[in-house]
Amino acid sequence: MKFVIPAKRSSSRVPHKNFREFAPGESLLDILVKKLVRLGEPGDVHLSSEDESAREVADRHGVSFLPRAKHLTENSYPFQSVVNEVCGQLPGDDDIMWCHATDPFFDEHPAVVEAWRKRENPDADSITVVYPMREYLLDGNFNPMGFGFGSWHRPSQELPTYYQLGFTCSIMTRHTATNIGLVGARPLWYEAANLTIDIDTQAQFDFAARLYRVASES
Repeated sequence: MKFVIPAKRSSSRVPHKNFREFAPGESLLDILVKKLVRLGEPGDVHLSSEDESAREVADRHGVSFLPRAKHLTENSYPFQSVVNEVCGQLPGDDDIMWCHATDPFFDEHPAVVEAWRKRENPDADSITVVYPMREYLLDGNFNPMGFGFGSWHRPSQELPTYYQLGFTCSIMTRHTATNIGLVGARPLWYEAANLTIDIDTQAQFDFAARLYRVASES
């Protein structure tokens, strides 16, 4: 299996969020790379970036640097095409795990690999991490979803389960990775149990960093 960590430098909302210090002496990239090298050969872990400074991170951990074309970092470029083209750079024909560094509390990568290897459906072409949630949600017209107001109120344990899809981690067959994207035509789902903070703003970065340090010290 090959492993890909997308790490563009040109993050607009949180400048350099993948590379700047997140925990003492570690960036979000450092944290994720160390998790993935435990799953296989370090050379099978590929750090995909348009910035040469990412090569220093790759060299520090003994993983592979995968240069990314500039157009693959533009927000207007279709994300599916980014996945297809980056994965198309990888040698071999084995499966590919794609992981974002922006969900630092996710530690279940080995379990995702195990679920993929033991899948009962041999025709499945991908497995993607999702987060189950039971919340009092309103739709775009402020109508309650799965509950009602007043006498139609339902206790939280009776609410329907919805799933948050943050693309924390996906495994794909080579064909799916290079032709479809992170979720294939015949997907499997892995329900994660950890707290998730998908870092997309400076406030989320700061909050997650403080929480991560507290958790690391406990």
